[in-house]
Amino acid sequence: MFKPFSSQFGVQHFQLMALVVLAGVALVAALYAASAVLIPITLAWLLSALLSPLVRYGQRFHIPASLSALLLVALLVSSIVSLFLLLVEPAQQWLQEIPEILRDFRGRLTEFSGPLSNLQAVTEEVRQFYIMGDDDKMTPVEVKVEQQNTLGGFLLDNLPNLIAGLTITVFLTYFFLASGDLFLRKATQLGANLGSRRRIVRIAYRIRKDISRYLATITVINMSLGVCVALAMKILGVPNAILWGLMATCFNFAPYVGAAVMAGIMTLVGIATFDSVPHALLVPAAYIALSVAEGHMITPTVVGRRLAVTPTAVFVSVVAWGWLWGVLGALMAVPLLASFKILCENVPQLAPFSRLLDNGTSKRVQRRFLRAR
Repeated sequence: MFKPFSSQFGVQHFQLMALVVLAGVALVAALYAASAVLIPITLAWLLSALLSPLVRYGQRFHIPASLSALLLVALLVSSIVSLFLLLVEPAQQWLQEIPEILRDFRGRLTEFSGPLSNLQAVTEEVRQFYIMGDDDKMTPVEVKVEQQNTLGGFLLDNLPNLIAGLTITVFLTYFFLASGDLFLRKATQLGANLGSRRRIVRIAYRIRKDISRYLATITVINMSLGVCVALAMKILGVPNAILWGLMATCFNFAPYVGAAVMAGIMTLVGIATFDSVPHALLVPAAYIALSVAEGHMITPTVVGRRLAVTPTAVFVSVVAWGWLWGVLGALMAVPLLASFKILCENVPQLAPFSRLLDNGTSKRVQRRFLRAR
């Protein structure tokens, strides 16, 4: 006998699915709307997770957590300011030269296009500077090119937001580091009995240790890649090698997308620096070789299979967080995804999500799941 649609699938299941969908849409809307506040908070949490082992190491020598946090934050801020002052001028110069670089790139492409394409390019250039008059004579048109301070204009336009975001990040990083195990001690109060409290403490310590270790490992790997890229650019004779090394370090936090963008940037840099096309292509080739070696040999070996995340999840995470929070969201996407995987791996109720994100067959998740039960 035919059963009604509602009784066959259950009205409650559809209501639950509708609530889940609505909650997901509301969550995405909230993340997008509150990005100005959530980005500094998330960045401060990631920085505190990265630097917290140093604070705990200082406590072994009876150094107060507040003092260690203050010194680390001061060192971090001074390092960022020093790098900014060192690289802002060459970065501004390269940004101003982008139109000329693109014109040069287009001119290099015409070398392989043949006489007809050259004739069409010349015709288009002539049409930019002349218009036809009523008497069929060419009438020159005066063209004024106004050069704008691209980087300076961007900083000035977004100065209030930048100052607010940096202030929130700096102070929250200090408070997270100075608080030490305060939140962990408060989390133990969530347990109903002594056994559950011990289990909460054990899981929390494990999560904190794994996240700190992962963030430290990835940061060291990306910084090493940046140093190698800077040395390669210096050997090839590319100016401002430190700038490209720093950009390689930052973009490497967003796998696949960051490497593709960086490869395109290095291609333009090579074309703008060298007249010979083969010599110019050595610049992106060197970066791609170093990036491939890092992504396929060094990182899998150092990080290990347990913390490896499937490439599909990584790519979707980078695109999604980049859409929500822009460039900073794309750069924080993989650390956030790995942190979520570590959380799921250590919480028995979330273990299926960890297996879903795992890039391979990890038996350690199953062992932790059985041991936690």
